[in-house]
Amino acid sequence: MNWKSRWSEQHADTDALKQQLETEGFNAYEWSGRPGGAYLDYIHTQDEVVCVLSGTADVKVADEHGSIESGDRIDVPANTYHSITVTSTEPLIVLTGMRKT
Repeated sequence: MNWKSRWSEQHADTDALKQQLETEGFNAYEWSGRPGGAYLDYIHTQDEVVCVLSGTADVKVADEHGSIESGDRIDVPANTYHSITVTSTEPLIVLTGMRKT
C-alpha cells in the first residue's frame, strides 16, 4: 500500500497538519463520515489526501484494500477510484484536501 503513511509521526497537531497540506498545494478542510457509512467508488480530477483524526475505516484505492485509523494518511492520485467504509462506532473524522488547480 504505497498510498498509506502516518501523518501523526510528522506533525504534533491538526493545525500543523492543515498548514502542511496547504503548503503541499491542497485546499484542506474537515470532513466526517457516519458510523457504518459507505462512500463508494469516488473519483476526482485532482489529487486528494485524507488524514484520519479519529475513527477507523476500510478503504480501497484502485485495486488495493486496507484499513485506516487515527494518525493515518492516504494519498489518492487524480482519476483513481476509491472507497471508504466507516468501521468505528463513532464518526470517522478526517482532514482532507483536494489539490489546488
